[in-house]
Amino acid sequence: MTAVDQHISNLLFTHECVIIPELGALVSTNVSARFDADKNMFLPPSKEIGFNRSLSHNDGLLISTLAQANDTSYGKAKIMVEEFVAGIRANIENGTQASISKVGILKKDALGYLQFVADNSEAYLTDAYGLSSFHFKPVVSAQKPLTENAQVRRLLQPVGLKQIAASVAMIVGLFAISQSLDNPVRKDLQSANALSIIMPAASNEYSSEESLTVSREDIQEAIEDEEPVVKNSYYLIAGSFKTESQAKRFLKIVQEMGEEQAFVLASPNSRYRVALNGYPNKTSAVNDLGAYRQLEDFKTVWVLTQR
Repeated sequence: MTAVDQHISNLLFTHECVIIPELGALVSTNVSARFDADKNMFLPPSKEIGFNRSLSHNDGLLISTLAQANDTSYGKAKIMVEEFVAGIRANIENGTQASISKVGILKKDALGYLQFVADNSEAYLTDAYGLSSFHFKPVVSAQKPLTENAQVRRLLQPVGLKQIAASVAMIVGLFAISQSLDNPVRKDLQSANALSIIMPAASNEYSSEESLTVSREDIQEAIEDEEPVVKNSYYLIAGSFKTESQAKRFLKIVQEMGEEQAFVLASPNSRYRVALNGYPNKTSAVNDLGAYRQLEDFKTVWVLTQR
């Protein structure tokens, strides 16, 4: 670990933003204690380190504190930082990874843009000093298999045509018997058709068969007129976070910058990403990627493929 590496790592314990002149800024965000369900682990609170290459101006923090820590002049400390940055840039241009010890690595993505991958070996949160993650075995309780109620199963079985026919025959028989008895309402029932009580009468204008034909045609037209739903598989990502609350805070900032269509996209790897937009194909996504990277605030956006 070089003196500059060590000093950058030390500053991240006490500062939320450490700018490396002519390279970019390391920005930290507090992360609350959390539970990793996939690994059955409780993780202590920590700081998540990100990289913003748009903040590369010299704010004096790194060089001045480096000079003080090494008991040297500001000019010599500045040369140390410049040589450190030159070494990182040389590694990146050669296609290899450039490492900032205990902080992360810098490398080029498929489109040639600078990307940062954080090293999670340090928590960088003084309030959580001494706390560590711990693993536990989940408690598995033996559960009695559910038995299906025979009566419920019988009630849920579909009614067959034979059962319907038997019911109709029974009703018709009851009407026939009622007509042979001295029933005060027999005369009123004689003019009624037993089947008309079970089956609704056809319309005067259309038969039941014609009505069914029209209904099927209407449904077919509705299906043909419906436009197919296009699913997005490519997304322009402005930021990636471990927790949904962090992603929502960043989303609010992005929307205030004019990107009102932006949204939080949950990924299978338990990451929450702020997407500027979604696209059905890669060509559309790459075209907008070039346009966004011309803007000062979105130079680090990248394309995510997620189906």
